[in-house]
Amino acid sequence: MTLREKITEIIGNNLAVEEKLKEICLLLQKSFDHFHWVGFYFINGSKEELKLSEFAGKPTEHTHIPFGKGICGQVALSNKNFVVQDVQEQENYISCGIEVKSEIVVPIFQEGRNIGQIDIDSHDLSPFSEEDERILEYVCNEVARLDLDHMINPDPS
Repeated sequence: MTLREKITEIIGNNLAVEEKLKEICLLLQKSFDHFHWVGFYFINGSKEELKLSEFAGKPTEHTHIPFGKGICGQVALSNKNFVVQDVQEQENYISCGIEVKSEIVVPIFQEGRNIGQIDIDSHDLSPFSEEDERILEYVCNEVARLDLDHMINPDPS
């Protein structure tokens, strides 16, 4: 079974949305030697910030990221993939740890609206290929099929 088929199978199974996202994170981390941290961020209701959802890798203190801040925050505004082969070359970078050398972020769209993103950190310099970007776009398109309303519109209580 190909990686794309495995992703589609996870999306179609009967698990809760959070469990599906966690499985995808773990699968991607296991499938790519240079994917050291894999996580999903979603817009946080009406706030201009992203909120961390499921992830695989070391816990991060960056559970809320304002729009425009760091790579993830920039993608929330640009609506475009952002591949950073060397994070030291980025002025607007939020360090998640000294071992992180590169990052790729791909937005998730529902009905033309950027509702979140997948974020990958690598401990390697310049590891990301066009194929990595394409598979992450596929993941984001598949995730967009899920009912994510409770993720992007959290209960105000």
